[in-house]
Order: sequence, then structure tokens, then C-alpha cells
Amino acid sequence: MKIGHKIVLFYTCLTFGIAMFIILIFYVFTSRYVDRVFEANLRDKIYLSAQRNFKADEMDSDEYKMLQRNYRELLPRANESVIKVDGNEKALKDSLDKYLTENEQRAIYNGNPVNFSKGVLNGVALYYPDKLGRFVILVTAHNNYGYKIQQHTLYLSLILLLLSITITVLMGQLYSGRILKPLKSILDHLKSIRGNDMDVRLEETGNKDELDALVHNLNDMLDRIAEAFRSEKSFVSAASHELSNPLTAIQGECEITLMKERNAQEYTESLQRIYSESKRVSLLIKHLLFLSRHDDDLTQQESTGIDMSELLLGMAQSTERVIFSDEVETPALIYANPYLLQVAFRNFLNNATKYSNKNIDLRLKRIVDKVVVEIEDYGIGIPKTEVEHIFQSFYRATNTREYSGYGVGLALSAKILKIYNATIDIDTEENVHTKFTISFDEYKGNG
Repeated sequence: MKIGHKIVLFYTCLTFGIAMFIILIFYVFTSRYVDRVFEANLRDKIYLSAQRNFKADEMDSDEYKMLQRNYRELLPRANESVIKVDGNEKALKDSLDKYLTENEQRAIYNGNPVNFSKGVLNGVALYYPDKLGRFVILVTAHNNYGYKIQQHTLYLSLILLLLSITITVLMGQLYSGRILKPLKSILDHLKSIRGNDMDVRLEETGNKDELDALVHNLNDMLDRIAEAFRSEKSFVSAASHELSNPLTAIQGECEITLMKERNAQEYTESLQRIYSESKRVSLLIKHLLFLSRHDDDLTQQESTGIDMSELLLGMAQSTERVIFSDEVETPALIYANPYLLQVAFRNFLNNATKYSNKNIDLRLKRIVDKVVVEIEDYGIGIPKTEVEHIFQSFYRATNTREYSGYGVGLALSAKILKIYNATIDIDTEENVHTKFTISFDEYKGNG
């Protein structure tokens, strides 16, 4: 079932339930009120009957005319019976048994009128002692007017119920269509998006509602998907290009070597060139595998508290021209995987030694609750307009063309450091220096 139909069905059922509840309450209270009014009229009628039969001689002519008029106007179709109690008790009981139960017959002698019903007939009985004797007065009537009021009320309620349901269905169809129209537009636009056309974006309705928020978030998602798609295509293209160069060199070296017989020295030189190119392929594939791994896979690597002084000192000692400055007084710990962290810092240091002939400064600091590592070289620097791109896979600055490399080292380092919530700041000036400042949250241990 479509969402629009579900909305209409839900609100139709809700309207029907509420309307039925209101109609039921209204009908019950109306019926009870009509019955009570009729019972009150019966009581008034029986008192008028008692005065008419037993008090007429005590009234003047005007009072009697008023009594007669009221008697005729109030329930004119009512039937009246006056039964003498002092007469035949059997006849009295037979008369009362037609209308009253045993309990009601006993109740009339308390002096108050007793209302009763017999089928569709309603009535009231009154015990009336007088100087002429004791009497029981019965007044009965059909509540035709009340029944008509109840019947018309019921019919009107049913008509209003059907009308409200009809209006609810029509308005529900109209309003659900208007509500879901932007959603249908979104679905149609999403169907038109293909892998070769990622530039389609959804239009916001301008209503500043949840659908606008949905469209905005979908557009953001499409932007991220398009960027990831372009990055993937660029990554695959660049990887293919970088892999094809050493493979082409290896293939060419093999073809040249096999063109004629060679002496042992020539074969050795050829194998060394093939080994060098294959080593480049191996290193590139290793970096590509690292880059292709998901962040969750990398975070599953076992982590521990690492003393940065020891780690950086060891790396400085194994890398030429790197001067390590330890400016922390107590051990500076970070929580990470030692191998991944060495890979990240090794790439920074290799780049520094590659693009600079001078010494490299490697500094360890503590700033507030951050462990800060600075790597500064005094070489070719990075053009200001290209700084924001240097962490992209296979990107190489325009002033590095004469240097060997693939443009994957810094991208790999940035990916690893991102896992450990490290921030990287770059301060550089072309042909002067480049300084990378890497900040970590300090690890306090289990305590």
C-alpha cells in the first residue's frame, strides 16, 4: 500500500472513531434528557389530574379555568385512570399489575409519584389520600415526540458521520498528494542519476520543512558520492599509470636483453635494473593496499600507549640528517599502533630528506594536553596554491617533477593519522622551508 493511501486510511479510521464516540455520547445524553423531560411532564400531568379531580371545589372560577387549560395543553393524548384504594382490593391489584411491579406498587404508598414503563408506554402512578377516600391515579402516554427527536438525532448523526468521513477521504487524498508531491519528485530525480552523470541535484521546496532537510542532506550525500566517485576514478587512473611505468620498463629491459646473447656482466646489470623496477612496483602496491583499506580495518590493528620520545629517537637515528629535539620533561604518550605510526612518520621524514639537502629538524613538544610533533625541512617548499592538495592520492606538487616518487606517501600518512584523531598543520614557503605540525591527544593510561 502506498504512503498516500496509508495516510488517508489512517485519518479516515481516526475520524470515524472520534465521530462515532462523539455521536454515541451525544445520542445517549440526548435520549436520557428527552426521557427525563417526558417523565417530568408526566409528573406535572398527574398532579394536575389530582387537583382537577379532588381540589376543584376549593378553587374559584379563574383558578379552575387555568387548571383546565394547563391540563389540556400538557400531554393532551395521555390516558388517565383514578382507582379507589378502599374499594375492591383484588380489582385494584389487577389494575396495578398491568403496569407496575411489586416493588413499584409498594413504592407508591410513600407519597411520591412513581414512573414506570410498559413496552412503548410510559406512565406515572401517584397515591393520593383525600377526604373522599384514598386513591391511586395513573397517567400513561406514548412518548411519540421524544421518539421522533431521538430518531431525527440518530439520522442527523449518521448523516454527519458519513459527511465527515467523505470530507476526510477527499481532503486526505488532496493533502496527501500535495505532501507527497515533493517526495515523488525526489524519487524521480534519484532514478535519473547514473554513474556517468553524477551532477544531478534535487531542488528544495523552499518550505523549510523536513522534506527540505531531506533534500539538503541528499544533495550533500550526492556531493560526497560524486567526490568519492571522482576520487576513485582518479585513483584508479593514477594507480594504473604509476604501475604501468615500471612494468613497461621491466618489459622493455627483458625484450632488449633477449634480443641477443649477453655476457654475464650484462645479464647482471639487466637483472639489477629489473630488480630496481620491481621493487618500485612492490613498494607502490604496498602503499596502494594501505590506501585501499577501510578506516575500520586499520582501527582493528592492536593499539597501545607509545612513548613518543623513544619512537622518534629511533626513527631519527635510522634516518640521515634528522636532528631530534626532545622538549618534554615527562614521557609523552599517545594511544596508537606502533607500526602504523612509524609508517606515517617515515613518509614525512623520507619526503623531508628527499626535497632538502640540509638537516631536518624533528621536535617533540607538549602544548597543554596535546602531544605535538614538528617535522621541518629547509628545501624546496610547497607552492601556496597547492598546499590543500598534497594529501590527495597521487598528487605531486609542480616543483617536484625532477624528484622520484608516486604521490601516495603523504596521503597514506594522513589516512593513518586521521584514525588517531591527529591534526596536521602546514607552514611552508617555497624555496625556504616546510614545517608539518602534528598534534595528538595525550594518552593518560588506564588511570
